[in-house]
Amino acid sequence: MQEHDFLRKCVGALLGVAVAMAAAVFISWWLAALPADVAAPPTKPARSAAAAPVAAPVPPAPAHAPAPAALPPPARPVAELPAADADAEALAKKAFRLEMENARLRHRLDDMLNWLLENVRGTFPLPEEQMANLRIVPVDTNLQVSADLAQILRLNDAEVNTLDEAFLGTRTLLYELETEKLTVQQPAAGQAVLNMPPYPEEGQLVREELYGTLQRTLGPARFSRFRQVAEDGLDEKFEYFGEVERTIEFEEVVDAESGSPQLFVRDERILPSRDDPQRQDITTSERLVSELPAEYYAYWNWLPDYVTRYARGH
Repeated sequence: MQEHDFLRKCVGALLGVAVAMAAAVFISWWLAALPADVAAPPTKPARSAAAAPVAAPVPPAPAHAPAPAALPPPARPVAELPAADADAEALAKKAFRLEMENARLRHRLDDMLNWLLENVRGTFPLPEEQMANLRIVPVDTNLQVSADLAQILRLNDAEVNTLDEAFLGTRTLLYELETEKLTVQQPAAGQAVLNMPPYPEEGQLVREELYGTLQRTLGPARFSRFRQVAEDGLDEKFEYFGEVERTIEFEEVVDAESGSPQLFVRDERILPSRDDPQRQDITTSERLVSELPAEYYAYWNWLPDYVTRYARGH
């Protein structure tokens, strides 16, 4: 009997514990489902020495507050329009000033380029070591100043005329000295040999006269440049001023295939070597032509008829 009572007490205790746990779970769920302002009421702030004034409570917003109506964009103030126009006008003026400045700079650049073309072109633009290797022919086929010489030395018209006269006068003097000692031989029929012995002493005087004119016309600097780049070409054009011994042979031959007569020309020059006085430099050219080359017209008076008939126009 006592056992049954003890059992009922245990069951009752267990049921009480179960009911208590169920109640605790229900209360926890109910508190979590409540709104924040209900579930956790505001606590009073602690009083301090200088308490701040309490703000008036803000009424809660309605659950379904109507959305505010869309407002039209604010109209542009009328006072801003003149300021914008003033800014645009200022930018336009600045752009115009920049364009005018650009045009002025372009004009100055054109002037500078023109000045360079007029004053710098031809004033020894090559490096000095390259100028030492430069060689030009100072005169053309008419024994006048060549375009290369006029450009390198920057010759004006008056200087070109002076040099033209000097070159032509020099060639005339050399021709007179050359023909004074010229001899003609005809070793066989249809053959003619012109021999022109050297005349170095007289030729040296002619060279000094020409160089004096060049130095007075060009000045020391340009005359030195002339000798550096054009002296070799000058010697070739003026037969080395009497230092060379020249022999010209003409022979009339018949072409084996066509049977027409032709002229064989052999031109030989013997020049003492400048590097070795004991050596002679010999240059020879041979040509078979149907027309007498123009360079031999200067010796017309010494040429026989069977040579001159090959001249143009005969």
